[in-house]
Amino acid sequence: MTELDSSTMAQACILLDGAAINASRFIYENDDQPDVEYLFLGTPHESALEVSPCLVRPSGATRLWQAQSQWQEKAVILVAKESMPVIAEHLRSLLSVQLPDGGYAYLRFYSPKQLQRLMSAFNDQERNRFSGPVMEWRAFQPDGSWQRVTAEGSAPAKAASEEGWFVLSEQHMVALSDGAKDEFVEKLGRFLGLDNRIRLNRLIEDANSLGFRTEKDVSQYAELAMVHGDRIKHPQSQAILSNPELSERARLNALDKHLAYGVA
Repeated sequence: MTELDSSTMAQACILLDGAAINASRFIYENDDQPDVEYLFLGTPHESALEVSPCLVRPSGATRLWQAQSQWQEKAVILVAKESMPVIAEHLRSLLSVQLPDGGYAYLRFYSPKQLQRLMSAFNDQERNRFSGPVMEWRAFQPDGSWQRVTAEGSAPAKAASEEGWFVLSEQHMVALSDGAKDEFVEKLGRFLGLDNRIRLNRLIEDANSLGFRTEKDVSQYAELAMVHGDRIKHPQSQAILSNPELSERARLNALDKHLAYGVA
């Protein structure tokens, strides 16, 4: 059962990450009369409607709160007094944001982890502008609690047509990057069964220096380094890792084969 109090549940909306859960199906399986807004609907992202974030205001007879364990890591909760269309329009305006270099990027603020990083990076004024009519955000944390972030809820609500109005600063980008790195280090530690942050950071740095950037590639390199130790530093191993004719994945697979069977 949820730890949320009854007054919060009475005012709350749930924003489900459609890329992490079949939001539409899940909502209607657990609520016969929900009020639903598909954030990609009516936007340039409508072609990806099947993975659209879904904003739902549960009905009085909803079963969504009882099903919390199934969505709590794939959604955020928000509280606002405005109508659903107004809230949804403001959220649509945040689907992508402007970067410091003038480019644009998707912003997955409907992911609990991403929301927590964002809110930690914002000052009060930025948080209020970003939140618009939203007075409260809640994101589920690994320890089983809810992180609660409040805003004034009085900033003007934006329209979907204004998407990209919010600008991330260099400071925001650094905070988001640091948060993502910390999360990956913890995840890699669990994967390798290694509780040594210095060693984990060194493995990541070694992987990056060889051109491995994705979490999957870095994790595979780190696993090979842990299993085979100094053998990964041998000339033959290094020749495979630095082979410019192979892709990152091909180099790792060739190294794995070489270390396991002695062939490239």
